[in-house]
Amino acid sequence: MTGERDDDERAAEREPRLASGAHALGALSPDEAAEFERAAAQAPEVRAEADELAETAALLGFAAEPARPSAGMKLDLMAAIASTPQDAAPDVVRAVTGEREQPPAAAGPSAAPAGSAEHRARTRWFARPLGIAVAAAAAIALFVGGSLVGSALNAANQTTPADQAAAALAEIAAAPDSQRASASVDGGGTATLVWSNELGRSAVLVDGLPSLPSGKAYEAWYIDASGAAASAGTFTAAGDGTTWHVLDGTMSAGDAVGVTVEPAGGSEQPTTDPILVMQSA
Repeated sequence: MTGERDDDERAAEREPRLASGAHALGALSPDEAAEFERAAAQAPEVRAEADELAETAALLGFAAEPARPSAGMKLDLMAAIASTPQDAAPDVVRAVTGEREQPPAAAGPSAAPAGSAEHRARTRWFARPLGIAVAAAAAIALFVGGSLVGSALNAANQTTPADQAAAALAEIAAAPDSQRASASVDGGGTATLVWSNELGRSAVLVDGLPSLPSGKAYEAWYIDASGAAASAGTFTAAGDGTTWHVLDGTMSAGDAVGVTVEPAGGSEQPTTDPILVMQSA
């Protein structure tokens, strides 16, 4: 980075935690994401916080029922775009001669230095406090009515298993054929299954799921029409009972998804009665 850096960017570099919210939303550039990962590798509390925020950003997509924007919204947005002054075109650099062509000077008051607005906007995202970053994720979730925007979790910046799972959940939720179903969990809690037949993938999101004793884990299963079960990975419940799991393997159209309690590490076949079974379509 060249030139003077804003105070907020320098503060983010001194305190990596300030960037964990933007990292969870995929709002960092590749260089910034790499810098954050290096810092987080040296600070377990920052790593844990970033993973939790990535999970929260994914869960927020299911906090509201789907709602279609009003018919007039597109017209209003297009009218606002048409009436909003646009930034001047960037400098054109000739690759061969190295000459720089400046756009014609605009009449009137002198403009701010080229690129300053973009620089300030980018650095504000870099150093945005955690509460604001999570609020931004909530705003995205509410605006799209319960589905996740692919750009909200930029897969190119996802480097940890939690980040990759969040990106997979976002992809499933944003698929054109994405569907969801809800059911109660035996023993307490409610679950939502979200799936895409086109992707052949699904995820389970659970609220109020009891914690298990040591040596036990929840295991997800794909159950076909004949009743045969195929393991789809294990997961645990968070302290507040809220958790989610992107199922391993490939889902076939019409498969049911079940969850059982199994020994830690999972079983080849279910050894207990399911606490949850949800049918896809």
